[in-house]
Amino acid sequence: MPGQQNGLKNTSAVVLNDVNVAPSALLGSLLIFFVSVPFVVFGNGFLVMVGAVMIVLSFIDAANIATLMLTTKCLVNDGNLVMKYGLSRRLNVSMPAPSIRDIKIKQTWFGSLFKYGSVIVIGDDLGVMLQYIKNPLAAMEAIKKSIDIWP
Repeated sequence: MPGQQNGLKNTSAVVLNDVNVAPSALLGSLLIFFVSVPFVVFGNGFLVMVGAVMIVLSFIDAANIATLMLTTKCLVNDGNLVMKYGLSRRLNVSMPAPSIRDIKIKQTWFGSLFKYGSVIVIGDDLGVMLQYIKNPLAAMEAIKKSIDIWP
């Protein structure tokens, strides 16, 4: 349900459930992987190299998306928007609500087809991009509503 929020016990934090990574984002990486396999198996020379590079890049992209699926969290705590993501290098970004100037959506054609995109939060001195977010419009509205700056 869009805009749904869960209150955490014993804290003033509110977790934004709408800001989560879309499993459908993996589809593009898997598609590139499976299209590249015949180049490696049946190609020769240049085609084998192109196929191998595409397989490696799609594997790295899929690993990145899987990591973001497991680790991306967005919450509001004491008037601050807090975004956490990353596995080996955990990034915690906290932005005070009054310093947030704009929230934008960046979405590719493939992302709009499978309903995922990036939510970009721009502050006074910091900007954060949350990638592969499921239904980025609902995520943007949940963030705007939770920080009480926009209606």
